[in-house]
Amino acid sequence: MKRRSLLQLLATGALAPAAIARSPNRLPPDAVLVLLEMRGGNDGLNTVIPWRDPLYRAARPRLAIDQPLSPRDGLGLHPALAPLEPLWREGRLSFALGVGWPEPNRSHFKAMDQWATGTAGGEGPGWLASALDRRGSTGPLLSLGPTGSTSLEGGAAQALELAPESLKAKSSWFMGPELAGNNRILRRMLELESAGARELARLQQGLPPLPQGVSLPSGPLGGQLGVALRLIASPHCPPVLALTQTGYDTHANQSGVHGNRLQQLAQTLESFDAGLARMRRRPRVLLLAVSEFGRRLRENGSGGTDHGSASVAILYGDPVGRSLPHPWLGVYPSLGQLDARGDLIPGLRPDALYRQVLQSLWG
Repeated sequence: MKRRSLLQLLATGALAPAAIARSPNRLPPDAVLVLLEMRGGNDGLNTVIPWRDPLYRAARPRLAIDQPLSPRDGLGLHPALAPLEPLWREGRLSFALGVGWPEPNRSHFKAMDQWATGTAGGEGPGWLASALDRRGSTGPLLSLGPTGSTSLEGGAAQALELAPESLKAKSSWFMGPELAGNNRILRRMLELESAGARELARLQQGLPPLPQGVSLPSGPLGGQLGVALRLIASPHCPPVLALTQTGYDTHANQSGVHGNRLQQLAQTLESFDAGLARMRRRPRVLLLAVSEFGRRLRENGSGGTDHGSASVAILYGDPVGRSLPHPWLGVYPSLGQLDARGDLIPGLRPDALYRQVLQSLWG
């Protein structure tokens, strides 16, 4: 748990003593939501590409992609997503189009707060923390990324941040609350630390190896994915897992950088699918990949794109093609009708996307 979140809970009293006492016999969830945050502002226009639109080519003389994958409905996928083409053709991968707020904010920090809370104001508890509170779930919500996810914070359910290396440790030393003496604030802090350490120990129990034959991509995202697969196969999987991929802030030299990030993402999701397929028993799984905003329609003078608005979200997993539509959710924004700043006009609010995702997985 982040110190910032911990202190907020102490100040507000949001974490009652009952939330600290955890039952070691909780049943595993029947469904797991994996949130993947593509940080930096993914260029939706070059992820799902309106390749036949002359306005696209006119606005991006250097960045336009001529031969996308699997073209349909005038749209196609970035060639770097080739590892996902089988999932796409099988109807197990979908894209939410034109996702963004009516008055988008171009600041990374404000936009990330908006996406994390599911509110245009960017204030309040994380949207996933609120979702678990509504379900009466004790969690935990587990972030495997290096900096955590504020989407998991601020609720009654326990939110933990664990680097993949943490699960290799067989023991975790911590100061017991009794060492706080009469200091009530310190006691509460130590109670939270103790609860987190106990939860880590519980997650380690019975943690299986990776499914046989699964090869993980190198790099931080591959490491997070490996832990996610092992947790999903374990008897103690949390109902929410959060992963992080950085590097989508493509102001310059976008062609190579963006293609590299999408290729890493595609290889990771390909390995994720292979790992899930090799599990004899597992919960239903849905992965949602989002980014805080899209990019401008027009390329800049540095061979990149600047902060813009509507982007795409990626949906993979058991509900896709069933309770979630395939191939598209929403409508692609018009390239001929831009807002006053020259940005695409979003047609699908993030909070509406969240509601559909949660409904499809948990009802």
